[in-house]
Amino acid sequence: MFWGDDIIDDFLKERGEAMKGRQVVLRDEKTLSGRPHVGSLRSFVMHAVLSDVLTSRGVDNKFLYEINDTDAFDSVPSYVPAEFSEHLGKRLKDVPSPDGKAENYAMYFANEYTGALKDSKYTAEYYVASKKYEAGEYDEYIRLALDHKDEIREIYRTESGSEKSESWYPCQVICDKCGKIATTKILSWDDDEVEYSCSEELGGAKGCGHEGKKSPFGGNATMPWKVEWAAKFCVVGVDLEGAGKDHYAAGGSRHVSNRICEEIFKHKHPFDVRHEFILLGGAKMSSSSGVGATAVEIYELLPRYLFRFMMIQKEVMKTINFDPAGDTVPVLFDQYDEICRGYFAEGKDGEEVKDHKKSIFEFAHFYEKDLKVLDRYLPRFSQIVFFVQMPHMDIEEKVAELKGSALTEADKEELAERVEHAKKWLKDYSPERYVFEIQEELPESASSLSDGQKKFLGALGKALGEKDWSAEELHGKVHELKTESGLEPKEVFGSLYISILGKDSGPKAGWFLEALDKEFLVKRFEEASQ
Repeated sequence: MFWGDDIIDDFLKERGEAMKGRQVVLRDEKTLSGRPHVGSLRSFVMHAVLSDVLTSRGVDNKFLYEINDTDAFDSVPSYVPAEFSEHLGKRLKDVPSPDGKAENYAMYFANEYTGALKDSKYTAEYYVASKKYEAGEYDEYIRLALDHKDEIREIYRTESGSEKSESWYPCQVICDKCGKIATTKILSWDDDEVEYSCSEELGGAKGCGHEGKKSPFGGNATMPWKVEWAAKFCVVGVDLEGAGKDHYAAGGSRHVSNRICEEIFKHKHPFDVRHEFILLGGAKMSSSSGVGATAVEIYELLPRYLFRFMMIQKEVMKTINFDPAGDTVPVLFDQYDEICRGYFAEGKDGEEVKDHKKSIFEFAHFYEKDLKVLDRYLPRFSQIVFFVQMPHMDIEEKVAELKGSALTEADKEELAERVEHAKKWLKDYSPERYVFEIQEELPESASSLSDGQKKFLGALGKALGEKDWSAEELHGKVHELKTESGLEPKEVFGSLYISILGKDSGPKAGWFLEALDKEFLVKRFEEASQ
């Protein structure tokens, strides 16, 4: 069974009665401390897919996605000017935009990120955290947190082993003098105002020394993450919200937040869902440090359907290891193509597709009204990568030849998309073994060819000049000459690639030779044979 169905089955079994007659609310968020890395997409897509599963079952729901702009600016990413360090300690919304155009620092990064999320065709409603603070929606929970600080301290201690001092308050206010929030400390609370000092140090942020009194309400304050998370469950009435598995570790933030939600705020905590991470070449990433490919870069590297397929094909508690500079992209295309062909072949000649694979395909394309439009010819991506590097090749004509019939409009659209993404992948990420650069002059490495290899190339050049050859005929001729030469396959094919590419490996020989100008090949093999 598809993982999304499993989770929703468990959710409805546990909370279905309470959901009757009302809309189910799912929620997730992203703190925009820098360019979101690809790992941040796992949580967004998980919630979006669960929303799609509910929709597919006729269950009214909405998926809320928060742009968190109230966290403190705690580090300057490598791609942001160093002078931004003067804003450390302020809320992200109070830091200026790096380009001077966006509303603030958080929205500068949010605009591009949410643009990609919206383009992915997942259904989500976006909102900005500070707007709810300023509207007073958190005031009730700030008051409860301040009134019950000792009980919250005890939850921290018993759940996670974190010892908070008796003078600690689960709230921070904005300093009226320097505008920082990370450097303030509440000294007292009188049910109306807090007394505070701006004297703390956090990383590179230093307090200005100001002391004062102010109301913590109406957007003047925020709460520590674990307390605030519990308040968010209440403010938007969340029924289902998951998180990365680290939040669910023993003493993790989710356990603390769930208890605060129920014991202090008297609200049922959301249904829990854990998910694994996306690793980039085996490494975990960080938005604020700038480590790892950004979510937008990876999203733009893939067609929409392939991005969605990649994100949902694995169960949420299995790691996705994405390596754009390795074989990930070609393999993803092959995996998708196999499931797509199987989906439309089902019922023909006894073909069957496993239910979970059908679900993966259908939810990857949940935005399509009619899946029949997806029944098109799918040329192998690795072939397209080769074709786009061959000068003078008519790729559309070549793909029609591979298909065995004229391309439909849907076929042409798919081909154009694969050509576009093949060029992008080659330009920015592909491993050297996928790059085939035709050398204008005979490569120096050809001087190392053996007498047998030179003789083979001379015979092949002569044969090429006799007529026009198809790829299949060329493939057969190469093997015929190989047998006559007595050379090993590695020696034969290596001589081809060395003389043309300057390296000892390359694409399938028949396609390769057919794609190149015959006169060029005859001349090049004659040179190499000398």
